[in-house]
Amino acid sequence: MNYNKPELLDALAGQYVLGTLNGLARKRFQRLMLSLPQAREATMMWEQSLNGLASAITPQAPDEHVWQHILDKIESNAQPIKTVIKPAPSVWRTWSFIATAACIILAFVVIKPVTQLQDSQQIALVQNQDKQSLWIINVDEQALSIKASSKLVAQTDKDYELWMILQGQDTPISLGLLPKQGEKLLIKDARFNALNIALLAVSLEPLGGSPNGLPTQVLYTTDLVVL
Repeated sequence: MNYNKPELLDALAGQYVLGTLNGLARKRFQRLMLSLPQAREATMMWEQSLNGLASAITPQAPDEHVWQHILDKIESNAQPIKTVIKPAPSVWRTWSFIATAACIILAFVVIKPVTQLQDSQQIALVQNQDKQSLWIINVDEQALSIKASSKLVAQTDKDYELWMILQGQDTPISLGLLPKQGEKLLIKDARFNALNIALLAVSLEPLGGSPNGLPTQVLYTTDLVVL
């Protein structure tokens, strides 16, 4: 796949931001963002576009009779289903894309304003390809509290290092070594800001960490989630 094509990167970035890029494809794009500035720029443009669209919408609280009318309609139209007609796969994909985009836009409208993110809980979950949780990361005002899962089978002759990628920047920033068992606190980097983090990544390193200030072998990537 030729990632140098702007239209391909834009399409992948759009699907990534909207949430329709799933499974291994999503993991591949996360790794691509780690190494390709154009991928991060395309992703940032999509995020800014959706943020701008959401901020332009004024939240409206429907009257109670609207909800009651909807419930009445659902109950009156409820009938046993005798025949199931399967839409073409392309129809499912189209509706999935539209529905996901609508949910994301609604989330931007309903969830707290961006200015309140500092009061929200920030977490990240590092998983392997089998969806097994390896590390759980909780962020507070001063530190990152990281707990290694019992599912983690750590290499004794290697270390695992946590990195962050900031939007609009090319160079990953090390946040410190991850625990191989138990819990560990990492002092938060002064540049750590949920609004600016595009990606978190875990790399496999020689004992003591990266020898050159860059990830040696990226194993896992994940998003920082704000609740």
